[in-house]
Amino acid sequence: MDAVAPFSFALGIVVLLVGLIVDPLVIAPLGGAITLTAGAAWARGGRRTPSAESVPAEATGEERFPRSRLLERATIGLGGLVALGVALPAAGFAVLPSFLGQRRRPVDLGPIAAFPEGEFVVATFLADPQAGEISRRSAYVRNNGLLGNLPSFTIMSSRCTHVGCPTQPNGPLFSARRKAERTNGGEVGLVPTQPSGFGCPCHGSQFDNEGNRTAGPAPRALDRYEFSIHNGRLWLGRLYSVSRVDGTGAQAEIRSFALKGDGEPATGPESWLYPIDPPS
Repeated sequence: MDAVAPFSFALGIVVLLVGLIVDPLVIAPLGGAITLTAGAAWARGGRRTPSAESVPAEATGEERFPRSRLLERATIGLGGLVALGVALPAAGFAVLPSFLGQRRRPVDLGPIAAFPEGEFVVATFLADPQAGEISRRSAYVRNNGLLGNLPSFTIMSSRCTHVGCPTQPNGPLFSARRKAERTNGGEVGLVPTQPSGFGCPCHGSQFDNEGNRTAGPAPRALDRYEFSIHNGRLWLGRLYSVSRVDGTGAQAEIRSFALKGDGEPATGPESWLYPIDPPS
C-alpha cells in the first residue's frame, strides 16, 4: 500500500496534464480527482498509529517528527505547487477562449447592388483595420436573389478547412472588372468570377459551388459568414462551420455548427476529440 499511493499520485498528475490538452472538461477533472485522492491516501499512510505497547519517543531518544516525514511532506507540497503552476496557464489557454467567444467586428462589404444576382464575386477586405494588411481576408459572395421578401446571400470563407490555406476559384477571375468600394473599414476589392467549384493548391482539397468537400483531406465544407443588410449595404458577421449543404442558393439546407478549428470535423466520432475550439 505504501508504494501504491505515490504511484497513483504521480499517475493523477499525468492524467491531469494530458486532460488539459485532450479534454479539459472530462479527463482533466478525472486526473484532479485521482491526484487529490492519492495525495490524501499518501499523507495518511505516512502517519503511524501508536499501539498500546508503543514506547514514548522521549524514552527512546527518537524525534517526535522524523526528518524523513518532513521531507516527504515538503516534497508533496512542492510537487503540488509545480503541478498547479503548470496546470493553471494551460487550463486558461485551453478553456477561456471558449467562454470569451468570438470578437469579430462586422465588416461592410459595400452596397448590395455591387453583387449581381446569381454570380460569384471574390471580396477582399480587412477583418481588423487596426491590424492592417495582416488581417486581409477573402470571401466568395453570391447574391441568391430574394428568399420571400428578404435578400439571400451565400458567403463562404476562402480558407480551406484542412489547415487554413487560401483556396482559389476553379474558373476564370475577371480582374479587368474589379471594383473598389470605400468603407469605414478600408477598401474592399470585388472581382467577379465564374467558378466550377473551389480548390486548395496546398494539399488538393476540392469544394463545389456550395462549399461541400468533394475531394482531398479537408474534414468538412467551407466555413460561412453570417450576414445582414443595413441601409442597402451588405455586412459580414461571424464565421460558422458547415458539415454539408443540401440544395443550392436560397433554397439550400445548411447543416451549420459553431466555428471549428482547422482540420476539425464538424460531425462524427472524430469531432469528439476537439471539445474546446479556438476563437475566430
